[in-house]
Amino acid sequence: MSKNTGYQLNQKDIETTINYLKTKNLPHTAKDAIKFLEERNTLAHIAAHKIVEDEQSGKIKKVKTN
Repeated sequence: MSKNTGYQLNQKDIETTINYLKTKNLPHTAKDAIKFLEERNTLAHIAAHKIVEDEQSGKIKKVKTN
């Protein structure tokens, strides 16, 4: 997965995601799980950039991290 986030895709996450996909009656192979996780990682990355942009433009107050 992305080196930018520091997240390393692992077997436990893949297995957990397969089980989740099964509960939603979605295709649930290991390949499906990896694709699902990669899509969510990309979405989180885009959302983080949007938050930073909105903070810098003054649209929203700065998000506290502690």
